[in-house]
Amino acid sequence: MTPLGVLAIIGALVSVAGYRRRRVRRRRVHAQFALTLASWALLWFAAASSFAKEGMTNLPIHMIGHVIVMFLVPIGLILSGAGRGIMWALPVAFRRRVMRWFYVRRSWRTPTWLVSPVSGFLALNVVMVAAHTAPVFDWVMAANWRMDWLMEPAFLLSGLLFFHFIISAPPRQNRVKLRWQLAMVALTMLEMLIMAMAMSIFTKAPWYSVMLPGSAMAMPGMAMPGLATSASQAFHQQQLAAAILWICGDFWAVPCVVLIIRRLIQRDGGFLAALERQSSFSTSD
Repeated sequence: MTPLGVLAIIGALVSVAGYRRRRVRRRRVHAQFALTLASWALLWFAAASSFAKEGMTNLPIHMIGHVIVMFLVPIGLILSGAGRGIMWALPVAFRRRVMRWFYVRRSWRTPTWLVSPVSGFLALNVVMVAAHTAPVFDWVMAANWRMDWLMEPAFLLSGLLFFHFIISAPPRQNRVKLRWQLAMVALTMLEMLIMAMAMSIFTKAPWYSVMLPGSAMAMPGMAMPGLATSASQAFHQQQLAAAILWICGDFWAVPCVVLIIRRLIQRDGGFLAALERQSSFSTSD
């Protein structure tokens, strides 16, 4: 069982306990609880199931797992308010002491870099790009523990930090400026497009030695169904992985862009008014 698999199981059990302790269960609470369980289940599927094992020998499946862990699971956990649901699992008196200490009595302040959208953007994009460069990818894939303890946790944590600045889960309100949110999503989409093109169009050879047959870097057990049997097949898998990286990116990016545009319209009373407001800001600058 991988660390993220254990986290998914524990998270689901604690979420169930927190849900059972809540006396008032409105429709929103039911929906958030269902989304929380779905997110934990998706994390377990991507990190600890047979699908995850197959991803160690099949690059397209491996890329799907990355998209799930880095994008879909963080979106689900934040949107469902999973952290707040977990707090409900604590005994009432202890929960109140913890919240009183955190919001009133604690002596340290949250580091500035944790509350900066720039940090969230850099964390996700640096992890994504670095993890898919050939030296890092080959080094990680050569041993299961590197994937389980380093790469996948880095994907999950960077995704949570990134989407924390974009998604609001009532009653928590996101106070990041909308222009920052839109820039984060747009630039990340651009970076994913460039990476996908680099993996498929701007190269004629496979990047990753560990996915090649007979590679000295291949880990024990890599000679399984799904592993490329030739360099041309490895390059074909790399092209499929690049397509998945870009196409699956639309699954999270397009809804986020629509959400941000709706926030602009609600703030300014209409799309044209929002454009006029932004153009007036640019003129004044």
